[in-house]
Amino acid sequence: MKRALTGIIFLWVVAWTAMIWAGQGEVIELIGNGEINWSQGIILAKGSGAPPKEAKNIAQARLLAERAALSDARRNLLEVLKGVRIDSMTSVESHMLKSDQIRLSAEGFIQGSAEMKDQRRYLSDGAIEVTVAMNLTGDFLVLMLSLPKELKITKPFVMERPSPQLPPALPEKKLEPLLERPKVGEPEKPLLETKPSPPLADLPKFTGLVVDARGLNMRAALIPKILNEGGQELYRGPYVPYEKAAQNGLALYSKDLTAAQTNPRVGKNPLTVKGFKVKPESPSDIILSAEESKKVAPFTQKGTFLEDCRVMIVLD
Repeated sequence: MKRALTGIIFLWVVAWTAMIWAGQGEVIELIGNGEINWSQGIILAKGSGAPPKEAKNIAQARLLAERAALSDARRNLLEVLKGVRIDSMTSVESHMLKSDQIRLSAEGFIQGSAEMKDQRRYLSDGAIEVTVAMNLTGDFLVLMLSLPKELKITKPFVMERPSPQLPPALPEKKLEPLLERPKVGEPEKPLLETKPSPPLADLPKFTGLVVDARGLNMRAALIPKILNEGGQELYRGPYVPYEKAAQNGLALYSKDLTAAQTNPRVGKNPLTVKGFKVKPESPSDIILSAEESKKVAPFTQKGTFLEDCRVMIVLD
């Protein structure tokens, strides 16, 4: 009962969001027979099924065709899920290949995907075409945020493999950069090594953040980062609780600046900043100039719109 109610609520939210975003420059990435909709934070895939010849009656034929279509759609949805970028460096598929536990969890999320009933089609030959959707937030995003903690134990085994040709100290030196590399879902460095943040009551009454990344070839990802020119985090810091990230997603994307600024996610008075650049090796992390960083820095604390993940990013 609880699972059915959750599915109904999810479909209602998807439909409501779709109405708002229809024709508003959605960021959609096509993969096989499905797509990643970065503007809604969902993935979708189509599947079809034909009635078997051995069906005893029309009702049984339709039921078996429906089951075959849903099974086909979920197989296609799994392929779409594999292509979802977690951050600049990794995809869901890369972690599924490393861990059977993650692979089984991902397959479980796929089996829990919901059919978009309004998109079901009955074809003249008796076949059925269906569309299934899966939300990229909730428990799935919690799993993605926690991936480094689960996989970190396996990484040193590669680096510490005995090698008689190397001096004893060399493996430790090679391991240091790996451990210092930013980890998804973990606090990295102190958020900003600057003066204390101003009191919340003294901050401008902005309700969200819109980052204009057009012209920078930024790529959408589940866990983007917003950095200053010194490489320090302005967003995706320790003030963003897992429960908030899981509930809302860290960011949504648009191809239209006005649509992003008027999206309910960022409220009625969002702060808009222009992206400066992205690193070629980190195309899902955006860097702000010193001037734009100063506008965002006061909000990098608990109790602001950033803690609620009220962020939109505008792409090409």
